[in-house]
Amino acid sequence: MSRIRKFAHSLASGYLLLGVNAAYTLASVPLALHYLSNEEFGLWALLTQIASLKLMLVDFGMASSISRILIDHKDNRASAHYGSVIQTGFGVLAIQGILIAIAGSGISFWLPDWMNLPGKFWHVFRWLLIGESLLLGATFSGRMFGFILFAYQRVDLSNYSGIGSFIVNLAVLWLGFKWHLGLYSLLLAYVVSLLFGIIFNGVAVRQLGLLPGKGNWGRFNSSTFKELFFYGVDVFLISIGNQLIFSSQVPVITRVLGLEAAATWSIASKMFMLAQQVVFRVIYYASPAQAEMMVRDERERLKSRFRDLIILAGAASVVICLAVALCNESFLKIWTHGRIFWGFKNDLLFAVMMIIYSNSYCFAGLIAMTKKIRDMKYIYLIEGILFVLFSLLLARVFGLAGVMVSAIFTDLFCGGLYSVYRVTDYFKISFREILLSWYKQTYLLLAAMFAATLLVWEFTRPLAEFPRLLVSATGISLIGVCLFWRLGLNQPLRDEAGQILRKIKNRMRPA
Repeated sequence: MSRIRKFAHSLASGYLLLGVNAAYTLASVPLALHYLSNEEFGLWALLTQIASLKLMLVDFGMASSISRILIDHKDNRASAHYGSVIQTGFGVLAIQGILIAIAGSGISFWLPDWMNLPGKFWHVFRWLLIGESLLLGATFSGRMFGFILFAYQRVDLSNYSGIGSFIVNLAVLWLGFKWHLGLYSLLLAYVVSLLFGIIFNGVAVRQLGLLPGKGNWGRFNSSTFKELFFYGVDVFLISIGNQLIFSSQVPVITRVLGLEAAATWSIASKMFMLAQQVVFRVIYYASPAQAEMMVRDERERLKSRFRDLIILAGAASVVICLAVALCNESFLKIWTHGRIFWGFKNDLLFAVMMIIYSNSYCFAGLIAMTKKIRDMKYIYLIEGILFVLFSLLLARVFGLAGVMVSAIFTDLFCGGLYSVYRVTDYFKISFREILLSWYKQTYLLLAAMFAATLLVWEFTRPLAEFPRLLVSATGISLIGVCLFWRLGLNQPLRDEAGQILRKIKNRMRPA
């Protein structure tokens, strides 16, 4: 299967996964709010963020390291090097699982007090965190199957695994609430869906024959571990910075503004996070192919494809994020029956934040694939620290908007600026070429789309919530698609997209 076909399969299944994720969110949040109070829901959101942060800290960058280094050796599966990477990876993940179990259980005793949680939630919070840590630690080495699929650009199979996990999670969550398990329903749903995903990926890897053959497994050795470790440490430091931004948002808001504000942020930002994943999927699924081009020294082809990716991701982020900003106010009132609300200005500010993050992610992802991280690991760590400090200060004055402003400025002047500089150095091009040539389409699209968003918002304000949502979504979707095609994409990309669409149309015709 060619790179473009693997990318297309991964992208299509990825968007199907996002659709299932959206359906899961639409179903699980009202379900949880029906059985839980706002404070209990805020506790749920807090536990989710802590799990993400804990996973990143113990992962130590090994997820990205193993996936990337497997690409270096996958063209020669018969060599002992390929088998050694897999064996060493399994061993490292098993050790990390033990650390997760110990660390998660240990912090459960002091964390409720530090987070200023109400005393009535301390007991349940501790048991949920301990149970989650033990279960994740016991199954951590199973992540290796997903890394192997990524290296072979078969992320579509991991996506199907994720789809099944969401369905299983929602079913078990509903049963847990019906059985009056309360917050413990979250733990039951988590473990069942986690096991489903590991088993699915393991069977897929075995059926495709991606494991080393008999006699080619190599061994757990120090040289392979060092290769994984040193690259993993660099990625880990970048991840700390990113996680300080994304995983610290709810804890920071909880500490400064309380659980009610944390619940508002968690729910009101749901559709934005899904929208961002629509853009991130394009970038993420392109990364194994980018790494393969690096390994095979296809530099000019990589430059051309990366420029196309920048144009495509920039246009998609503008259209999708501003469309969500327009519709989010009405959607929240309908979805939560008016319990959650934060206003159109916050929606626009959050959209700007997501657009900046999406574009910065393109550049940082390419540099990470080169395995030459250098100073980028410190830049993102500094960005994460600055974000937390500024958020703690600005949130006290400007509320939730202060957290968004902190995120925008720290990313623009830290990680975003540095990663663009590194890409210019890698391809031997100028800042001017990227900012004025590659992004020319995006600037035009942003101005037109922003104006359209304001006009549709003003036009639909007198309508009731459901008609307003319907008219806004329909209007901005039609406008966005037209602007995306005419302003967002350049002529070569339009020609290539047209060829792909014609091929799909021909295949759908009856024989």
